[in-house]
Amino acid sequence: MKTIKTISPAKINLTLEIIEKMPDGFHTLRSVMLKTANLYDEMDFIFDEKQVGIQIICTDPNIPTDEKNICWKIAEKFFTVSGKKVGLTIKIKKNIPALAGLGGGSSNGATTLLALNQYFGKPLKLEALVALAATVGKDIPVFLLPEQAVLVSGAGEKLKAIPYFPKLSLLLVNPQGEMATGWAYGELDRRMWFMENAERKNISLAMLKNITDIEKIGQLLYNDFSIVAGGLFPAVSEIQNCLRAFGALGVSITGKGPTVVGVFRTAKEALVIQELIQKNYPDFWVAVT
Repeated sequence: MKTIKTISPAKINLTLEIIEKMPDGFHTLRSVMLKTANLYDEMDFIFDEKQVGIQIICTDPNIPTDEKNICWKIAEKFFTVSGKKVGLTIKIKKNIPALAGLGGGSSNGATTLLALNQYFGKPLKLEALVALAATVGKDIPVFLLPEQAVLVSGAGEKLKAIPYFPKLSLLLVNPQGEMATGWAYGELDRRMWFMENAERKNISLAMLKNITDIEKIGQLLYNDFSIVAGGLFPAVSEIQNCLRAFGALGVSITGKGPTVVGVFRTAKEALVIQELIQKNYPDFWVAVT
């Protein structure tokens, strides 16, 4: 038996622009995504050449450990595409809140794919890995790139690594709620009348043009799902105003929410605000990354 131990980072959408609904029901988007350095799940992959089949063990009892799990789906796809077989046990220590817009499940799926590819001597190149991952989840491919920051477009499968991105001090606040993906996109389709308007500005590109200016990055935080998140979770707007009042350079949500993101000048400043938020919202999940 062989074991691969690794980490599976969260992601933050600094921008998330939904720009078109395609005939297949999926949506095209633009997004500047940032993978977190110190918020991650811990994963162990145990390979047994004498066995076949998949087993998943997770510290979060709310995460499915059967064929509904993204890691399971990814592993089955890899075995089918590569023609390889092995007994696989996946152990996941969850630190990233689930269904919070932080990409924990997608990251776990990508980490599983990379671990399998590593174990078998990398039979699949990056392009094939991206194509495989995209058939399981549109947020998965971004985690296959080693770079911390990535410009994502298309339906999530077009990736452009951002070689340089400044260190950001981010405060994350999750008001302990979840939003169904299908419902959220349905609400955008119903309410976001400007989705496909040609006069829309490319905010993701504007952020890349101001990549050396942290204050500009803060000002350019943007997420179309704010349209629906604030209505479903009144605390989202409350937290955003709170972070602005305490000096955040910019606030938004990540993914479809409801996790609120605030950009601060320094980690020290973010940590002070974290303590204040936790004191006043003891039931919320709060972290600095």
